[in-house]
This record gives sequence, structure tokens and C-alpha cells, in this order.
Amino acid sequence: MTTQLAPQPAPAATDTQACDRCGISARYPGIAFDAAGVCDLCAMYEAKGQDILSYFGDVDAFVRIVRARAEERGSRYDCLLLYSGGKDSSYVLYRLIELGLRVRTFTFDNGFISKTALRNVETITSELGIEHVTATHADQNKVFLQSLQQHKSVCNGCFRSLLDLSTQHAHDLGIPTIVTGLSRGQIMDERLSWFHGQGIFDPAEIEPRLKAGRSVYHQSGGAVGAEAVDSVEVVDYYRYSDVTKDGIRALLKSRSDLWSQPGDTGFCSSNCMINDAGVLVHTRERGFHNYEAPTRWEVRLGHLERTEADEELREPAATPRVRKMLLQIGYPLPEAGVPVIPAESSGPERTAVAPLPPARPEVALTPAQHEVLVRGASLPGPQGRALLLETDGGADSGRVRRAALQLLLHHEALRLRFTRQDGAWRQYDAGVAGALPVLRLDLSDREPSREPDLLRTAVERMRSRLSLTDGPLLQIALVDRGSRPARLLLVVHELLADTASWRVLLRDLCTLWAAPQGRAQLPAAASYLEQAAALAAEPVPGGPVPGGPGSERAGLPAGSSDVEAPVRIRTRCGAPVAAAEVARALSEVLAALGDTPEVDVVDHTAGDAPAGVGRWSLAGVATSGAKALVRYEHFGDLAGLLPPRAPLALVETDGVDFTVLPGTGRDTVTVNGVVREGTLYLDWWCGPSRQNRLLAAALPERLARRLAGSAGPGAR
Repeated sequence: MTTQLAPQPAPAATDTQACDRCGISARYPGIAFDAAGVCDLCAMYEAKGQDILSYFGDVDAFVRIVRARAEERGSRYDCLLLYSGGKDSSYVLYRLIELGLRVRTFTFDNGFISKTALRNVETITSELGIEHVTATHADQNKVFLQSLQQHKSVCNGCFRSLLDLSTQHAHDLGIPTIVTGLSRGQIMDERLSWFHGQGIFDPAEIEPRLKAGRSVYHQSGGAVGAEAVDSVEVVDYYRYSDVTKDGIRALLKSRSDLWSQPGDTGFCSSNCMINDAGVLVHTRERGFHNYEAPTRWEVRLGHLERTEADEELREPAATPRVRKMLLQIGYPLPEAGVPVIPAESSGPERTAVAPLPPARPEVALTPAQHEVLVRGASLPGPQGRALLLETDGGADSGRVRRAALQLLLHHEALRLRFTRQDGAWRQYDAGVAGALPVLRLDLSDREPSREPDLLRTAVERMRSRLSLTDGPLLQIALVDRGSRPARLLLVVHELLADTASWRVLLRDLCTLWAAPQGRAQLPAAASYLEQAAALAAEPVPGGPVPGGPGSERAGLPAGSSDVEAPVRIRTRCGAPVAAAEVARALSEVLAALGDTPEVDVVDHTAGDAPAGVGRWSLAGVATSGAKALVRYEHFGDLAGLLPPRAPLALVETDGVDFTVLPGTGRDTVTVNGVVREGTLYLDWWCGPSRQNRLLAAALPERLARRLAGSAGPGAR
């Protein structure tokens, strides 16, 4: 085993920098540039292009898939096309007819569709003899308002209404396939980007998880039943067609007697007028254009010229029409200025709960909170821990919501929101008015064997909805399992609570769960912000971001875990031992193999939280200085998170793992120690190349043999 240092970092990006290849702006969150000015997404595409493109197929494969499903179902239609009257979906309609498919079209009128686009729909479907339906949503303006509040975009709410209504319509008519006109850039961004960030490129792994994710997506909204979702498959036409934007325009130009280009839409839409209002809000409040990622993928894929992409991604002007549309749905026009950090949030279940008194003044972050942000800056996705609990009865949504409300009212930390001004983060109490962070996941008609995958997808989605700036920082999903005991899936942002605070949170949840009507006298909880204000006066550690510029890696070879998804090696090590004993044994084994890297040790079992929930300690948080490559995190017996005689029981499943945060094992060798039924298990997380090195040296087995049967003092 040899020592290798990290490569020299590229110069820091500035807000005005753009990728020399695709043109993506440095304002896009998480983007990084190499010394040549090329973004990391372009670099990934150059390195993994063949793997990425393996997800896409050809038109013949599309026809086979659609016809086979229709024949199997005995449907009079081959597919239902989501048809807006814009250029992309109009091209798809013409191609479906040329391919001889039996098509029915579905248009969602959100109240702001261009009259020209609607005229295209009527003219073309009539000329082609296509059976067509146009649907609306009675409360779409409220949907737009909620979408802008939660996502700073109108598209999220519009897509949900469109997919919910069309899925139910297809199910009612027995149509097995919905065809979308999502561009390849949108497919890359909306369907595949998360998988690529985890190093997953195999379509055989991606496809079932996308399907499971769609099921969770619909069920979280509650508008479409599981039967309808399962009976209808969504197929993206442009997954199977490599046509360029020029090719689309050429076909539509040849049909100019039927199709007309709308002149009242924005740069990024050829059918929707409110799109510009959503883009303006997103650009001003998030700091970047919400079409930046998919449009730049169009450039990388060769479907769009960079200059045209630059033109499309201009910030819309705050015209009187844009102002009028925002006024119509009740959203104030944001002033141009310093944007906040982009994030997603969600809260489909709402209350009439009155807000708390005016928020306390903003408070600086504690040293522990600062370190969480530092570590999270180098890791993918919101950093949230997940825990699965089994209840003592059926799926009672009211019981969950009452408990969630009482927890929010009782613990100030659960109501925190964060803001950044002049480069400094601060926190404040945002109150509990509006959405309760409670979701419902209906697995009542699912096979038990499918639960782990569905829960894993649910955790991913719940994590993605955590938002430091807009909330929530806590999400609870009620898992309805039919006749089997219901479960609670909790996801809490790592910035909010250390392990000691989790024990407080679960203690209070158990008290509320056992109390009549979910109301009980909880132990006093002091103001988190008042205590944090004192802690914030302490010096904040400095130094480079872990894994970033200036961090030297010693020990095992660097490998390629920044691209490839981390893998797990699990070993059984006998009786429990203390964290220090495991770390000492690990150092001795490494020394015997001729290597002596330092081992970072984090004992999550140590310490107790002060009164109330909050991030107090540095347990589970990497420091911002140079750190060792090998990291040991000791969790002890997770059953100890719950109080004695708790009415809720811990459920251990691969689908939900409390010890694993997004990015675990990505740029380190992370070893998690967990006690299960009196036995210590070590889970090694690392990239595949490091896994090969570990297995070749038999390091996990050597450590397990050394620890077997040894229980040191203070074992937990």
C-alpha cells in the first residue's frame, strides 16, 4: 500500500465563469471547472459518454415497446401522447402517425397556454383524425402559487397536474402507454442526473428505480391511485429519437400549413406563456436559470448550438404581462438582488395552524453547524439521515400529523431556516404556518419483497426535498402497508440534529404516539437559538473543504470514487467493543500491512443533547482541515435511539440506513460500526477500485478476526 497525494486543484470559479464547451454558468449549483475551464459535467460526458448513451435507443425499439404493450392489453389505442401544441410535441405527433401507431392526444390547459398553441392542437388533431381531449385543473392557480413558493418555478406544479390527470385518463381508457415530448436534455437532467451523480449508468438498474420513483411521486400527491400508476407506463419519445432541434424545425416547416410558431411565449417554451414568470422568479430567487441544466445538455449532446442556448437562457424581462400573471396567482414579483441557495421542498398536507409570534432575530451558525455545511459542500445531495420505525397499528394519518405538529411547536430547531448574506450563513425561527412535513406512502397492495426498493426511492426523494432556505428540514412519511403494521419513515437534515438530539426527538415522538389524541406534556425544551447564539461566539474552524483544494489524501490509492458509486463490504466482528478499540485495531492492521494512515474516529454514541433538539456536537461531522483517508464512525446499537418500552420499534432494512449519508465512501474509506442483536458489524464503504484493493489485502477480514471475541471496557 502506498501513499498518493491529491492532484492540484483548478482555480476557483467565479460567478461570471462559463464552461468553454457547453457554456454552463458557474452560478449553477455544484458546478466545478478544471484548469482548462471545462465543467465537470462535460468532463463526465467525455469520460462516460458511451455508458450514458447506452440508456437511449432507436425508433424501432420505441415502436416495438409501445405496440407490444397495447397488444398485451388489448387496447384500441397504442398510446396517449401528451400534446401541448408546441414544437417538440407536434413533431412527436407527426412521427407517431408516420410510424403507423394508433394515437390519442391529451392536452393540459393550465390557463396560460398560448392561443396559437391551442389552435395548433385543434387544427392538427382534426386534420389527422386524432381523438383528442383537453383537461384543466380547477385550482391550478393555487397549484402554481404553491409551486412558486416551494420550487421557485411554475413547471413543477404544472407537470404534477399534467401527469396526474393524464395517468388517470389513460387508465380509465385502458391505454397502457403515455408518450411524452421531453427533450433529451430534459431526460438527462430530470431522469438521469441523480443516477449519474451516484456513478450509476446501467439502464437495467436505472429503469426499475425510475418506475418506483414515479410510483412514490404520484402517491405523495395522493391524486392518483396505485392501480392507475401501475397500469400505465410513461415513455419518452426522444429517448428513442436522436433528432436535433434543426431536424424538428425542418419537419414542422414542411407542415407550415398546419403548424404555427407561437409568438407570445418565452425563450424556453413554444406553448406556455407563464413560463417566463416562473423563469424570472427562479433566476432572481435561486440565482440561476431553471432551464440551465437541460439546455446545456442539449449542447453537449450536439442537439443545440451553444450560441442558441445562450440566447434561450437569457433572463426574461419583468414585463407588464409577467407582472400581471404573477399578480393573478398571488405571488409577489421578487426584486433583483442577491439570490438564495437553490433547493427543493415539499409539503402536500397543509394545516390552518396559526403562525408563531414574530421570528427571533437571526443568529450565526454554531461551529458544529458550520462544519456540516463545509462537509456538505463537497458531497452530493442534501445531507439527511433516515430512520424507519414500525408502529403498533394501522396507518393513521391524523395521528402522524398531530405528532408532527406538536414536535414542531415544541422544538425550535425543527422550525429553523437559513439565509446567507455577504457570504455568511445565519439562522432564524420561521414558525410553523403552512405545510406540515408529512407525506403518505401507500404500499398496501405491494409485495413485501418490493418494499426495500420503494423505501430506498422514497428516502432519495424525501432527501431531495429538504431545503435549508425554504424548509422543511424534517420529513415524516406514513407507510401504509395494508393489514400489516404501518411504519414511519423519518428523514432529518444533518445540519439539524446530531445523534444525541435524535434520541430526544424520538423520545418525544414516542411520548406523543402513546398519548391520547397525540397530546402530552413533553420535557421542557430551551430555545435552541438562544443557546446557539452563545456557541456561535466561539471561533469557527477554518481550512479547506474536505476533499476539495488543499486536502491531501494519505493511505489507500485515490481511485475513482468521485465518479463511481460507493460499494459496501459487510463483516461480522463478534462481541461489541468501544469505538477507540476498533480504531486502534484498524491502525494496527494497517501498520501490519506496511501502511500507517491516520484514522479519523467519530463516536456517535457519546454525549447527551442539552434540553431540546439541535445540532450541538461535532459527532458525525468531518473537520475542515486535512483529514485521513480512513474514517471510522461508531454508532453502537441503534435500538438505543429509542427510549425503554417505546411504542415504536426500529426496523433495519437495506432500503433505509441511518448510518449512511449521501456521499458516504465517495472520497474516503468509511467504516461504520453498528451493533445488531449483541454483535458488532462493520460496513466498509468505498469506491469499486478501492474495494478491489481492500479485498486483495483481506483488510476487512483481518480486522474482523482481530476484533472477534474482544469486548473492551466501555463497549456500547
